[in-house]
Amino acid sequence: MAKANKRIEQSNLCTGCGVCVSVCPINTKLRKADEFDPDDTAKMAIRVVDGKALVNEVTCISCGACARSCPVQSLSVVELATA
Repeated sequence: MAKANKRIEQSNLCTGCGVCVSVCPINTKLRKADEFDPDDTAKMAIRVVDGKALVNEVTCISCGACARSCPVQSLSVVELATA
């Protein structure tokens, strides 16, 4: 899977607008599920907490949808070094 060599990083430019939350394919899939619980944020790949985007590295698939959609370019996909 592509996630093995990528991750999403965030700068301090985040304004907490929530665009990243709305474009995330993991979050979209969760919202479409009949049993979706908006209070169960543990399963979401990205959410806004205290005015800043917070990426759940366990759930995030590092697809880059959030980074491409960020209006202030706060998020970016980073290639990890391979050993």
